[in-house]
Amino acid sequence: MSLVNLANTKARLLGCSAVYLVGQSLSTALSTSGPAATMAAGILGGPTGVLAASVLATIVTGVVGNITAGECGNKLAQRIGKNADILKNGDLTAAAGEAISRLLQKSIPESEEFKVIAERNGLRHAKADFQHLAKKTVAYWETIDAKTDGNTTPLNFSDSQLAKIFSPVPNQFVEVTGLSVQDWQDFLTVFAAKENKTLHPELIGYAAAQLHQFFPKAFCEVLKQDAATGGRQFAGMQLILHREAVAQLQNLGLQNGEILQKLQALATREQICQVMAKLEVIETVRDELAEVRALLERYIDPTAPSLPIPVKSETIIQDRIKDFTGRKFVFQAINEFLKTKQKGYFVLEAEPGVGKSAIMAACVVMLKRRCITHFNSQPDGIVSAETFLKNACTQLIEGFGLKDKYPRLPENAIKNNTFLCELLKEVSDKSSRDKKIIFVVDALDEVDWKAQIRNSNVSYLPNDLPDNVYFIVSKRPEFLTMPTANKTVFDLMKYSAESLEDVKAYLAKRTERSELIQDWIKSRNLQREQFVTAVAQKSEKKFIYLRHVLDEIEGGTYNDVNLNDLPAGLEEYYQKHWGQMMGREDDPLLELKVRIIYFLSQAEEAVSGRWLAKSAREQNVMKVQQVLKKWDSFLRKEKVGKETRYTIYHNSFRQFLEADETVQSAGITLDDINDDISDSSTEGAPL
Repeated sequence: MSLVNLANTKARLLGCSAVYLVGQSLSTALSTSGPAATMAAGILGGPTGVLAASVLATIVTGVVGNITAGECGNKLAQRIGKNADILKNGDLTAAAGEAISRLLQKSIPESEEFKVIAERNGLRHAKADFQHLAKKTVAYWETIDAKTDGNTTPLNFSDSQLAKIFSPVPNQFVEVTGLSVQDWQDFLTVFAAKENKTLHPELIGYAAAQLHQFFPKAFCEVLKQDAATGGRQFAGMQLILHREAVAQLQNLGLQNGEILQKLQALATREQICQVMAKLEVIETVRDELAEVRALLERYIDPTAPSLPIPVKSETIIQDRIKDFTGRKFVFQAINEFLKTKQKGYFVLEAEPGVGKSAIMAACVVMLKRRCITHFNSQPDGIVSAETFLKNACTQLIEGFGLKDKYPRLPENAIKNNTFLCELLKEVSDKSSRDKKIIFVVDALDEVDWKAQIRNSNVSYLPNDLPDNVYFIVSKRPEFLTMPTANKTVFDLMKYSAESLEDVKAYLAKRTERSELIQDWIKSRNLQREQFVTAVAQKSEKKFIYLRHVLDEIEGGTYNDVNLNDLPAGLEEYYQKHWGQMMGREDDPLLELKVRIIYFLSQAEEAVSGRWLAKSAREQNVMKVQQVLKKWDSFLRKEKVGKETRYTIYHNSFRQFLEADETVQSAGITLDDINDDISDSSTEGAPL
C-alpha cells in the first residue's frame, strides 16, 4: 500500500470515527426528556418519541426541502468526515488509535480462534507480535498525514448503517462497521512491515475481520472511559465535533428551533461526558454465544426494522443485559424448539433471582429486536393483560406494515385475545415461510391474572397459534392457566452444574475488570479462584445475589468482613442488609424507615420522594431522601422531568419484605400501609 493510500485510509477512518461520535451525541441529545423529544413524538405519531424513531428522521422534519433521512445523514457525514480541521485533530487520531490498540493488545490475540490459528501454524510469537504492534499503533497513525485531496474515497453509509449510527438505542450501534475488511488487512500488512514483523496471512485475515466488526464499539469504549475520568483526554474534541455537527445541520437547512435548542444545549465538557457515560449500556453478548446467536438470527429478517419496544421494557433489557454471562445451554434449547416445532410455547421456568429476565433480555438482543417484546414487572406497574395486548398488537401492526389498515387499535383489542389472534393469522399468512414470528414475554407470574376473565389464560395468551408463530415466555415454577398444546417446558433448576459454571464465569468476569474487588481479595490473602468458588457456593446460583454482593464489595460495605462472613444465599443477604439499614431499635427514624421501604414495596409504579414523604406523613422530605440513600442498592431510579422516582429493583426483595416480621415489630401492619397508600392516591399525591 502506498503512503497516499494509507493517508486515504486514515482520512476515512477518522471521518467514520467523527460520524460515529456525532451520531451518538445527537441521538442522546434528542432522546432525553424535554420539548424536542415531546415534539418529535408528536411529529412521528409514536408515544415513545425518538426512542421509537430514527433520530435522522426527526432531524429531517426540521430541514427545508424533500430530503430523506439517508440523504441528510450522508450529507452530514460528508461535511464532517472531509473537514480538514477534524482530520488534523490529534485527539481524534489518538482516540481511534487507542481503540485499535486495545483490540490488537488483548481482544484479538487472547481469543480462542487466534490461539487455534497460531497453534495450527506453529506461530509461537504471534501474540507477542500483535501486542508489539498495539503499543506502536497510536504513534503510527499520528505520523501519517490524512490527505483530503480528490483522491480521498468519499464516505457513503447505507440507510441501515446510518440508522444504527444515529440510533438512540445503544445496542444497535455495536452493529455498525467502519472500514472494509480489505482496508484493515492492508493496514495490518503495511504496519507490520514497518515494524519488521511478518504476520501470517490467516492471522491477518482473522484480525482484520475482528477490527472490521468491533472497531466502533472499541472506539466508544475509549471515549466512555475518558468520560468516566472527567474527560481529561477527549471530551474537548467531542464537544468541538458536536458543535461542528450542529453548524452543518444549520447549513443543511435545519430550522426547527426546538430541535436546535435541544442540540445546542450540549455546550460544556461536563455535558459531553454525561452523553458518553450513557454508552455504558451498550449491550454485548459474550463471544462464546456467537454460534448460538448466529443460529437464532436465521429465524428473523436482519434487514427488517427493529420493532417498537415499549420504553419500560427497553429499560429493563438494558439493565438486565449488563455483564450477561453464559446460559448457552438455554439458548441451544430455544434454537432446537424453533427448529423442530411448527409453532408453540417455550416456557422457561426457574426460581426468583436466577436470571430469567436476563436470559429473556439476551434473547431479544440476539434476535436483534425483531421479536414482539413484553416484560412484565410488578415494580414498574406492568402487570395487566391489557398492557400486554396493547404492546403486542402495536408491535405487530407497526412491524408488519399494517399501520394504514389499523391507524389505531380497535376498542376491543385489549379486552380479550380475539384481535391479537386475527393479527397473528394475518401476519402469518403474509410472512416468509423461512422466517418466524417470535414473541418474548417475561415474568408471567407477575401478571395480575385474577383481574382477567375467569378461566382465561394468563395475559390472554392464545390457545391456538398459526404455523410459524412462537412464544418464548418465562415464569416461576408455580401454577398459571396457560395454553397446553404445543408447549415445551424448560426447567432451569434441573441444570445445576451448568448454572454453577455460568455463575463462576460471571464472578471471574466481574473480578477481572474490578480493581476494587481484586484489592478486597488480596487484602485477605486469598487467591481469585478461592474467592470465585466460595462466592459461587454462597450465591446458591442466583445472579441477583452476585450483583448485590459484588456491588457492595466495590462500594466498601464489606471492608470489615472476611470471605466466610459474606451472607450465605439471597435470603440471608436480605436479612443482614435489613438489619444494617434498620439500625438500633431506639433509632428515632426506625418507623419512618419501615414505612418508606414498605410503601415502595407496595407501590404499583415508580414514585417520588415527595410522594413517599406525604404517604409516610413526614413533612421533612430530606429525611426521606436520607433513608432512600441507604436503600440505594435495592432501588432502580428513573428521571421524570427534573424529579427522580424510585422502584424496588427486584421482585424477590419485595416478597422478602412482605414476609418479614419487622414491619410488625415497628408497630405497623401492612393493612395500615395499604390504607395510607390508598389515601395518598385518593388525595393526588405526586407520583
